[in-house]
Amino acid sequence: MSRLSNALLQSELITPQQLAIAEANKKSSGKSLKELIIELGFVKEGDLLKVLAEFFNLEFLSLNDEVIDLSTITLVPPAIARQYGVFPVRKDHGVLVLAMSDLPDIITLDNISFATNQRIKPVLSLKNQIKYCIEQYYDPLRIASIMFGHQGEGHPRAEKVREDAGRDLVGANIFNIEDLRCKSSPAVILANAILSAAIKSRATDIHIEPHEQYVDVRYRIDGALRSVLRVPNKFRASLVARIKILTDLDITETRKPHDGRTRIILDKKVINLRISTIPTVYGEKVALRLLDIEQVKLELTSLSFKENDLNTLVEVISRPQGMILVTGPTGSGKTTTLYAALNFIKKGGSKNIVTIEDPIEYVIEGINQMQVNPVKNITFANGLRSILRQDPNVILVGEIRDVEAAEIAFRSALTGHLVLSTLHTNSAAAAITRLIDIGLQSYLIASPITLIMAQRLVRLTCTSCKTEYVPDEIYLQKFKYCLDRYKINKFYKGKGCKECDYTGYLGRIAFFEMLKINEEIRKLIATNASEDMIYKEALKAGMIPLIESGIEKLAAGLTTLEEIVKVADVVDTRKVIEKQRVLEKDLDAYIEPEDKMFLKDIEDRLLSS
Repeated sequence: MSRLSNALLQSELITPQQLAIAEANKKSSGKSLKELIIELGFVKEGDLLKVLAEFFNLEFLSLNDEVIDLSTITLVPPAIARQYGVFPVRKDHGVLVLAMSDLPDIITLDNISFATNQRIKPVLSLKNQIKYCIEQYYDPLRIASIMFGHQGEGHPRAEKVREDAGRDLVGANIFNIEDLRCKSSPAVILANAILSAAIKSRATDIHIEPHEQYVDVRYRIDGALRSVLRVPNKFRASLVARIKILTDLDITETRKPHDGRTRIILDKKVINLRISTIPTVYGEKVALRLLDIEQVKLELTSLSFKENDLNTLVEVISRPQGMILVTGPTGSGKTTTLYAALNFIKKGGSKNIVTIEDPIEYVIEGINQMQVNPVKNITFANGLRSILRQDPNVILVGEIRDVEAAEIAFRSALTGHLVLSTLHTNSAAAAITRLIDIGLQSYLIASPITLIMAQRLVRLTCTSCKTEYVPDEIYLQKFKYCLDRYKINKFYKGKGCKECDYTGYLGRIAFFEMLKINEEIRKLIATNASEDMIYKEALKAGMIPLIESGIEKLAAGLTTLEEIVKVADVVDTRKVIEKQRVLEKDLDAYIEPEDKMFLKDIEDRLLSS
């Protein structure tokens, strides 16, 4: 006997004869037992669900009387809601309350939980009420208009700032790019809502990704991608066209990549918008970078530098000449660090600061910024040549990509200019190897270089729901040396709350590896020494390895061990020491006996872990 039959008989809601009639008709009708009992008039659906709720210790909800939490609508994709006949009602302490008209089974709940990445609390509601809510709330335009609290406030408006507006954003300097007759256009409403919701969510990127049956909209928040909305495919072309119009791209060309940029005013905030499109199997994929100058703190004191590291950086950027490199993967905050350095340098107004970038992330007052444009033959190399004729004191090269630009940049640093740039390498010492790999001569690197910084970003533990936990034993063993050295025996993570949108993280913080070039390291660079030898000399000079810098943030309770693992690996430190025997003869050539004892002590401590 099924759970439903047993509950109905025990509650005396129907008789055994009525149950037998329903079961006899079940095979021929192809309908469920619950549907037949209601259809045959033996019991009303509301009465049946109330009895089942009481019998199985569930809650019965009338959706007509329930205030729907609109922020939960996007948590359950429309396809899932329709497939299982469920509807999200609200969140209770981080658990999604899900209305359904049938008794929940483990497999169904697991499938929905997996698809939505949410913990589920099932409640029973009338089938017609659930169907009505799905039809009403899962209309794409309604979702767009209610996302993140826009219901009752009218649709958010994205307006394009005129090129001649500058920083004066009042009156006639702003215009609305859509015609008044198109105010209710689905593409306009949807695009504006997606942009507005992204800004409210502190998103740095928006990804609009076409699939066979739908378009997935994802936000990158605190470095992690999060799916927020699925849009039917019929809106794909018009949504992409709307975004391309905002950035002056050709909406008729969909078979090749596009890049564009603009400034928009949205909800009274000015946003620098950068767009990239690429053709895929199911249509154009769009990536949008949102650059909110009001949210970015371009001050060195706001970048989580330790006091010693900050003093080191200030000392080298205060020099009249030299080369400073910031390394790390894409999205590690290199450009923000360099902009903060330029902001520090420009104080006093006595320096002529010129940059060449691709792209220009933020427009900074008091700094002359040039955009790379290959179509007009403005490359990093050609741009640098032109900049040198502008009598600059400080030059920022957005990225060193080839030997031609590298040579001009380093020669500029040799001839009385302070030059700042970035490289994509995993560590500070690896920057030297990378420069040699692209074709730069070691003697040209050694003389002007003054500082190499490697940096990473990790998510901050939410302070509102911070709680003690025990990390995975694999990580505890792997990082045992570092954890023991900093005496870390307590770990904290966010358990998830409304403040952090139940992720456990809120905001990001940077940590650094500072390789200041001294005479010994300069000699090693000039003689083509290996990356390992440079790393060893840097350790000897007091450099804190990147992993240990991250562990210091962990010791302060600012982040989790899992976050550190994502961006830095203890193997990067160990592999240098493990090659000690191979390099011993080379070390004898330039390290004094007392220095070798110091390095031996480092080796013993690292390998003991």
